[in-house]
Amino acid sequence: MLVAESRRPGPVVWLTACIHGDEVGGTAIVHDVFGLLRKEGLSRGSVRAFPLINSMGFENVSRYINTDREDLNRCFPGDPRGSLGEQIARRLYDAIMKSEPSLVIDLHNDWVQSIPYILLDPPQAYPNARTERRTLELARATGLLLVEDSDVFHPLRNTLAGAIVDAGVPAFTIEAGGAYAVVEEGVAAGRDAVLSTLRSMEMIDWFLPAGHPGTGKALRYTNRPLCSTSGLIRFDVQPGQEIRKGQILAQVFSAFGSREESLLATADGFVLGLEDHARVLPGREVIAVAEQS
Repeated sequence: MLVAESRRPGPVVWLTACIHGDEVGGTAIVHDVFGLLRKEGLSRGSVRAFPLINSMGFENVSRYINTDREDLNRCFPGDPRGSLGEQIARRLYDAIMKSEPSLVIDLHNDWVQSIPYILLDPPQAYPNARTERRTLELARATGLLLVEDSDVFHPLRNTLAGAIVDAGVPAFTIEAGGAYAVVEEGVAAGRDAVLSTLRSMEMIDWFLPAGHPGTGKALRYTNRPLCSTSGLIRFDVQPGQEIRKGQILAQVFSAFGSREESLLATADGFVLGLEDHARVLPGREVIAVAEQS
């Protein structure tokens, strides 16, 4: 654990990184944030971090913590007598909650071709209006695009951020660009997002955010459309691009060049990220989109 503390009391902010072992950009973000905090100092409060949670996954370049393919970020709030993932999750959860946190920021990475954004729990996941309001306020201070997660894909309260929110503490996830390697552009965006939030909490006074705090409503996350055929995929859009409902997002071709399928946008929105591999199969997730309501 890393700790940076001020002599003045104030908020307690946690950074958690590399809970998925192949998402290493968050670890670099923690390094950069703490390097600056050591140099410039905190005005009040403390910042604490677990910079490399999933050491086993990191060593094996794997999302998971073991050969059973257990996803640690689906094991919260954990169980001291449960599986390996549930035991680790419980120790992490207890360590964070014991400090009476003001905010928890979980640092992740998305596809290689992706933009940085904030992933929030949807309104129904918050135990009260105060927690939802404060979470949105702090997330907007990052200056990044806000996107609501969906419990269609997994139970949100089993994620680290979801379990923290369920306990009435503000928490959100930063998806800071591509995974597998340290993508410096994503690291810079994640670092500045964290520092912007600390500035908004009056914990630092030496960082001037480049952008402006967001004020808009969070968009909805979707991985639709999915592929219905197999072949070679070629994208007609790029991460960060604004799209319209019905627009061609990608096309799938056979080995001999015939077009098997065109994937169309299901709503207006923005492209968050694109599939890392050229080969696609039926039912495969190939795009991440932030949909406008």
